[in-house]
Amino acid sequence: MDKNIRMAAAFAVVIATHPLVAAATPINTEGYDTVIEFDHHIAGVKPEMLDWWWNNIRTEERFVDWNPDSHLTYELEVPPADPDSLKLATGTVQNISEYIGGFTIDSQVTWGTPFNTAAGQHQLVAEIALEGLTDLSLPGNAWLIYDYAPDATLDGSDLSATLALPGVFQIAYPGLTETLTEELRTELSNLSDFLPEMFQTEFIEETLEARGTYRVEKNGFWLRTVIVDQEIKGLTPDMMNWWWDNIDSTYRYQRWHPTAHLSFEWLEAPESPNNTTYSVGAVQKVVEYLGPYKNSLLITWLPKEDAAERVEYEHWLYAQTDLAGLNGIMPQDMIHEYQLNAAGDGIVMRSTFNVPFFLNWVMPGFTDELGKHALQEMQMLQYFLPELFAEQTLDSVSR
Repeated sequence: MDKNIRMAAAFAVVIATHPLVAAATPINTEGYDTVIEFDHHIAGVKPEMLDWWWNNIRTEERFVDWNPDSHLTYELEVPPADPDSLKLATGTVQNISEYIGGFTIDSQVTWGTPFNTAAGQHQLVAEIALEGLTDLSLPGNAWLIYDYAPDATLDGSDLSATLALPGVFQIAYPGLTETLTEELRTELSNLSDFLPEMFQTEFIEETLEARGTYRVEKNGFWLRTVIVDQEIKGLTPDMMNWWWDNIDSTYRYQRWHPTAHLSFEWLEAPESPNNTTYSVGAVQKVVEYLGPYKNSLLITWLPKEDAAERVEYEHWLYAQTDLAGLNGIMPQDMIHEYQLNAAGDGIVMRSTFNVPFFLNWVMPGFTDELGKHALQEMQMLQYFLPELFAEQTLDSVSR
């Protein structure tokens, strides 16, 4: 029988979840003598950071540093198929050793297939085979499930945990169940100390930026043009066409770039957002970081036909951008143009930004940071936009 079917049939408890996450698929705890459930808040760690971490524990050094008081050894037996992703790498196998409550526990941990897969839901599913107890464990191996979502401030994560243990566990490790909740809480809390910086450096900067290129060109005396070229897997032109009018909220805006995007609001809302044509005249105000520089921007959707002679690809967005403090003074513009890639499994995109030359004086390296930012944010879309778009019922299929 398929492992995921066995898991779904193996236990059934309703896991409490964050309001932004629908209730978890029921899991049957029948036959499991011990089921531990608790909620936990992880300060400063966003759900996307957790998504990345499960695939990137990778080494014994990282595992031990995660919780030096109890983590002993780590071996990656089956590496994640795609560690440079925010999708849980089902089938990853890790052999670990921990010292908990006076016992040394050796186990094999396998990432299972998440069953909460709707847009906005995050889940870790882990099957835990306890060394020396596998043949005695009834009804089967242990299971650990984490459901998590952004907290109310969007600065951290609220997590609900369920740990189901076979009856033989309490026989082999008497009294240990009382210690496990605190052990798991400590592991989760420790992530605040190192994961945000690691995620920013290794995923946002090293991985995402490497998926494309940018260049800066002189454009007359007053302007500099930043040109960004990249390929984005998993997206279609219709997804992008729909996205522009449906960013909608700070929550979605931060998903677009978890470490640089701060806030979003419509000053002039789109007239007809539920289709695949953006609404000319819509105006948004956003606050974001470009490298070390915090900026407040006003972005206005402009008529598509006004940029027709400047594009090569089949689809595009044309917009005016203004730094909030310089509204109407030397306005900038941007074009995001895109089309299906040759393989049909994503899009190719070119982003062009015209900005005043003096921005590099007041913010050294500004144009370079703009090019990097465009790579980072556009590459993030593949990890949530397809699921979000699939849940929409469009008013039309216009382009």
